[in-house]
Amino acid sequence: MESAIPTGRPGRGIDDLFVSTDVPYELARLRASPEYAREGHAGRTVTKYPELRVVVEAMKAGARLPMHETEEELTLQLVLGQLRVWMPFGGSFELSEGSLAAVDAGRIHELEALEDCGFVLTLAWPPMARREGGGGEGQTEGSGI
Repeated sequence: MESAIPTGRPGRGIDDLFVSTDVPYELARLRASPEYAREGHAGRTVTKYPELRVVVEAMKAGARLPMHETEEELTLQLVLGQLRVWMPFGGSFELSEGSLAAVDAGRIHELEALEDCGFVLTLAWPPMARREGGGGEGQTEGSGI
């Protein structure tokens, strides 16, 4: 009998009610991909909801994701290796295995792999009502969902 719970292997829905991902498996797949060999990094979206996206990323030592700005808030949880996050006018921050970092929406940043690394990137947008200009006013911290 097949399990109704997604396994993180190919063929599962990234927008199911419950999504489970085998991060080491996904990192191994990414590191074996042609994109990783060619570009020095590769990523795969493992969860995709309207206001939340989770991506597993792998980067070779020395690879960079150049300065960019995201409209969403994000977190990086380093699973493997060492990564530097560059922030203009704010210096740089080194992350090692097990580190968790958050970057506010609209902040320009750059990523540099100091060692071969793997991380889980979570992107979160404000709820639709707040994004479209409605709601959100008068809410206290932590009550926005």
